[in-house]
Amino acid sequence: MVFDTNVLVSAWLWEGNESKVVELAERGLVLGYSSPQLIDELKSVLMHPKFKLSEGEVWSALSYYEMILRVVEPRISINMIREDTADNEVLACALSVGANTIVTGDRHLLALRRYKGVTISTSIEFLG
Repeated sequence: MVFDTNVLVSAWLWEGNESKVVELAERGLVLGYSSPQLIDELKSVLMHPKFKLSEGEVWSALSYYEMILRVVEPRISINMIREDTADNEVLACALSVGANTIVTGDRHLLALRRYKGVTISTSIEFLG
């Protein structure tokens, strides 16, 4: 399973469905994946002033996710989503690791529903 950045941000900042899905990876019930590109995006988002997180809090989040997720360098490049090209990093990560699911709140990814055998769902859909 690949977690989109928006899911990781929500899971870190608030209790809810996103944190429940991430907890599954923490407990070893699902294999969670990310990539260096997605971790960089997570860092950038968490450092945004609107979240008012200290540098230490951001590093704690990054360390936590790097501990519970397998961070892998995608072996492929994808150019499927033109409206938000960063979303292609999520697809590339999923296809590179053979993930069966992407969990996201991103409308561009959710509009695909499936991509080359990978189911794309919200956290609430995944928890079903």
